[in-house]
Amino acid sequence: MDSESRMQDKEPADAQMIALDTARVILILRKALVSVAVLLVAALMLAASSFVLMPKNNQAAFGMIHQEAHGILGEPAESIDVVFIGDSETTSSVSPLQIWGEQGFTSYVCATNGQKLPYSLALLNRALESQTPKVVVIEANSVYAPFSFKDCIERELQNAFPVFEYHDRWKEVSAEDFTSAPKTTWVDPLKGFYINEKVLPAHAESHMRPSDSVEKVPALNKWYLSLIVNRCREIGTVPVVVATPSTICWNTARHSGMSEAAKDLGIDFVDLNTGPDRVEIDWSTETRDAGDHLNYQGAIKISRSLGNLLKTTYQLSDHRKDDAYRHWNEALDSYRKIVPNTQTDN
Repeated sequence: MDSESRMQDKEPADAQMIALDTARVILILRKALVSVAVLLVAALMLAASSFVLMPKNNQAAFGMIHQEAHGILGEPAESIDVVFIGDSETTSSVSPLQIWGEQGFTSYVCATNGQKLPYSLALLNRALESQTPKVVVIEANSVYAPFSFKDCIERELQNAFPVFEYHDRWKEVSAEDFTSAPKTTWVDPLKGFYINEKVLPAHAESHMRPSDSVEKVPALNKWYLSLIVNRCREIGTVPVVVATPSTICWNTARHSGMSEAAKDLGIDFVDLNTGPDRVEIDWSTETRDAGDHLNYQGAIKISRSLGNLLKTTYQLSDHRKDDAYRHWNEALDSYRKIVPNTQTDN
């Protein structure tokens, strides 16, 4: 067979191969388009159901989870100087209104019980939609709270589609939920602080006893902490880690581990349990649960010390005579009525 005949035989074979390859490509494209369409429909359904189930105001009465932490959404835009994120150690230790009365800068506690860093980042991002604080304070104990990669995925899904966070609200859905956009008008009168005057003494003889042990911040936690730090730096906000006093949650090993992590990330770390920033807590009268959390008397000390430290270190402005902040003076007057023995200077 001559070369011309062989070429003629090859051409039909090549054409068949091209046809088969084209058919395969078309099939793959069709499957890809179907997959994209399914994902798009699913995303639209999730977005629609999220709109319906999302609380229509930032209060528990509307279904809002952790309304105190979300109370910052009701504050006037660009009015908060310091945002606190963390767990119940922070809600029990920091009184923004006492700090206002003594130092004149505004702050808000976006903390929740057992808060983990993925949720800390979510709450911070929500706050940053309307605020650009000068400082963000991260509670050191929450930096150590364990969580898994699965928790991270779940949190990201909840961030993207609130239906995953508020799916239980289907029992309460009304006609308004289908037509009204969410709004945020509620303001927490205590700015996220939790008042508790109960006294249950702690055995604190060994608290912060010297030790060579180092409890390192877990790798996943440190990565999320770095995400929070980078988010702050993106908008020119200073991130600071603060360890509030606790005989249960905090020790020398954690102090050493947190010091290392803070150095690696290039951020300030303030430990109110030990060293030059230590606050003298009377563990016989100033804890409400045997050393885990402070009571109101302990919070007075922490708020005074931390307020002074933040104002001095980060040059925070005093707004007490600024008419634009008169609602803070009004809130302080109400606060003094709630806690008659409040020790603040106006």
